[in-house]
Amino acid sequence: MSKTNSKKNVRLSVIVPAYNEGSHIYENLLVICDSLKKQAFEIIVVDDGSADDTFSECKRAARVHRNIKPVRLKTNVGKGASLFRGFEHARGEVIAFLDADLEIAPHHVVKLLAVMRKTKADVVAGVKDPSANRFPLPRQVMSALYRKTIGFLFGLNITDTQTGIKLFKREVLEDAIPRLSVSRFAFDIELLVAASRFGYKIVEHPVEVAYRRSGGLGRMKPRHLFGTFWDTLAIYFRASFWRWLEPSFGTQFWMVIFVLGVFLAGIGFAKILTPVILQPPFNRIAHIIFLQFLPLPLRDRLLAAGGALMLVIALIQLNKSLLNAFARKDRGDLAGILRK
Repeated sequence: MSKTNSKKNVRLSVIVPAYNEGSHIYENLLVICDSLKKQAFEIIVVDDGSADDTFSECKRAARVHRNIKPVRLKTNVGKGASLFRGFEHARGEVIAFLDADLEIAPHHVVKLLAVMRKTKADVVAGVKDPSANRFPLPRQVMSALYRKTIGFLFGLNITDTQTGIKLFKREVLEDAIPRLSVSRFAFDIELLVAASRFGYKIVEHPVEVAYRRSGGLGRMKPRHLFGTFWDTLAIYFRASFWRWLEPSFGTQFWMVIFVLGVFLAGIGFAKILTPVILQPPFNRIAHIIFLQFLPLPLRDRLLAAGGALMLVIALIQLNKSLLNAFARKDRGDLAGILRK
């Protein structure tokens, strides 16, 4: 799968999205250049429609260091879209994403390169090192809940999808980007899910984050939280069997019939079992299983809610098992089918 040059210093493209970073982007770009001076590299800095002097400061840095290539977007399109537009200008065989504020020091790019060579990974994702980073409690709680949700929905073998440094072999982005739709809040998840669906090897490596933002959630506002939640649900739908494998209308029809059949069968069995009088000890077992010790209206609602929850969880787990099979090269669960 990998076509990366085996030379020690591979051609590296670092894509840096920047929005209203004029106060420090000049110095930060030069810091990145200094950190990568032993590499064959280029920096694609993408001004995402900034309202300040970000682009002029990027051009000033480019006059000092020829490896810096400023790209300007007329309107603000979001971090994800900026990174993908930057990829259109990148020539490297390995592509790094790095935030412009340098809360993650650029020397971590070199560390991730070493991890990629050692593990022969296709993607190396930086994850926050819990022993080296101290974040406000609200952000810790929000991040923990979000990681649990992502792990449950997508089954990604990564503990943190949102840290702002990642390394990709070029072919990963060439395959994944055409399948992406999210451009702002949750683009990291969609990108990693796509890489996973195509069978690329993803590893993680801890990085230190110098948290400088004021407030409990930093740059995240309530509207950003809602946007992230909405984008995540949209990604789950697009990454599900229903959309990712593009089932035919006939297949979709029978999937609906299956769910409807489970629903109707559940109602039917409930009605059949309710009046049945069982002999000991089965009457006691049924008394507990069917919640017959509760008032009838409450019991029916609890059974309905429990059945619906079991159905949703089962469908999510089956969806993960099925799609993971398309990313396997061996004959593991569901025999494994590699599909790009």
